[in-house]
Amino acid sequence: MPIQLLTEELINKIAAGEVIERPASVVKELLENAIDAGATLIDIEIKGYGRELITVSDNGSGMTKEDAKLAVVRHATSKISSVNDLFSISTLGFRGEALASIAAVSKTIITTRTADSAEGFLIEVEGGKLVSEKTAGCPKGTTIEVHNLFFNTPARLKFLKQDAIELKAIADIVTRYALIYSRVSFRLSHNGHSLLSTTSNEDMIHNITSVYGKDTAKQMLPVSFKSIVAQVAGYVSKPSMLKPERNYQSFYVNGRYVRDEVITQALYDAYHTLLFVNKHPVAVLNITLNPGLVDVNVHPTKDRIKFSNPLKVYESVFSAIRETLRANSLVTDYSIKEENMPFSKFGSSPMPAYSNALPQQSLQPQADAAPQQALSLPIVVGKEMQSTIMHEAFNPHEKVQLSKLPAMKILGQIAKTYFLAEADDGFLLIDQHVVQERALYEKFMEQFSSRSVAKQGLVQPLVLELSPADNSVVMEKAVELSSLGFDVEQFGNNSFILRTVPAVFGRVQAKDLFYEVLNELSDSKRTTLSALNEAIITRMACRASIKGGDECSVPEIIALLKELDKCKSPWTCPHGRPIIIHFSKDEIEKMFRRKG
Repeated sequence: MPIQLLTEELINKIAAGEVIERPASVVKELLENAIDAGATLIDIEIKGYGRELITVSDNGSGMTKEDAKLAVVRHATSKISSVNDLFSISTLGFRGEALASIAAVSKTIITTRTADSAEGFLIEVEGGKLVSEKTAGCPKGTTIEVHNLFFNTPARLKFLKQDAIELKAIADIVTRYALIYSRVSFRLSHNGHSLLSTTSNEDMIHNITSVYGKDTAKQMLPVSFKSIVAQVAGYVSKPSMLKPERNYQSFYVNGRYVRDEVITQALYDAYHTLLFVNKHPVAVLNITLNPGLVDVNVHPTKDRIKFSNPLKVYESVFSAIRETLRANSLVTDYSIKEENMPFSKFGSSPMPAYSNALPQQSLQPQADAAPQQALSLPIVVGKEMQSTIMHEAFNPHEKVQLSKLPAMKILGQIAKTYFLAEADDGFLLIDQHVVQERALYEKFMEQFSSRSVAKQGLVQPLVLELSPADNSVVMEKAVELSSLGFDVEQFGNNSFILRTVPAVFGRVQAKDLFYEVLNELSDSKRTTLSALNEAIITRMACRASIKGGDECSVPEIIALLKELDKCKSPWTCPHGRPIIIHFSKDEIEKMFRRKG
């Protein structure tokens, strides 16, 4: 076939395919236009899952007759006028493609009126062609009706997903903008049934309540941070309010909903060990920065962007979230619904299958361990903790005053696995294993990061007989082993002498600890050295901590809690499991049916 010029009709349909992929694409483009027009009320009505009819009405500035006719012409826009404008875009729309693309694959009716016009104007476009225009009585603002979407592109219609999935996509995009534009009232309905309704509010938290419910809103923390490069504002959830999927994360740059790996990475890095496996935080964050520092002209859908300095943006988002988490008490409340807890049921085993985690028996308290086995290793505490136990006067009736953790009166130990303490409003149940695990993890991580790991020489060096496979690992990873506190020397073909272990983990038998680390080095699928080292340190901290079945006296409990209180993140173990669960007096009274 010879090369030939495409017809204008075919060009329009190809362009429409890039911008308008599904009914949700139509809703997104019309929503953004309404917001750009200064609307404070946006009403979206859907029929037939968006195939039959999409109507978006707003009370924005409206359009003149001339602008309304130009709006359905490709590359006609009021938002940019020169090449330089592309590098300082402050509006959601700018490409001049949306309405033209929608009109090319549907029957579109636009009714609009400006504030200074006595009457409105209506145009009707079918398949990209203007079929009628006339004056019309209507309120200020714009109403756009999109009938029979993809009627002239049956191939596109055939590739739409199931009705429920298409409707969910529509609801999702409306929700994203309803969360961030709290001063705009949004209404969404399908076949006459209301799906979403928000009211105009000053604070985003009201819309988070409307969209995600009161239980989620109560667990959200406000974020407010400003750096030289960016301002970060919004809300993130406590680690006790986690979801099984990432759909509850919404990121915006200058008010534009985006999907961006830089922001996502900063979010997860900020939470770090506060997250349990396969659980995700809730986040609604708006990053405001100079429009010249971000390129939004990357993709026709405008939800992919590029930062001129992604590292600075990462640092701003990371710092904003990290400072918020550190400034708040993150004790888990028992009242949080089960779906958000990192266990299938309180007190049961962790949710399974995390390739980076320790063996399951090491993660959970060993309550069923034989007492003589559990007590075969004494509870070993650091010098500071020993000083606390030996020299501080202990009054069982006084509360322990802590800086990060809530003040509490220690009542004792339950099943040799949990500490029980009374707080101002109820009581606290504390997992003894993860108390020490977090403290050991942070202490050793600090030593490792500063390359000052304290080593403990073995009075009697150990001779280790290794398999040829393990032999090769030790030979290859000798430097890494030394940096972790293990000094080994070859002693024959497959024999090695172990001379030192990390001093922090002195409670564990040297051979057992070494083999734990060797297994991680041998079997790990981690692709980066930092991830591997962290996994090893996490594994050693878990192995060296007290277990279920170890008895603790009240002074020992207090000493352990004071060590935990010094941690930067004393709320979860390195795997993301909660350390403390708070039972409020109100919840207790509900359990006993004293309250409704």
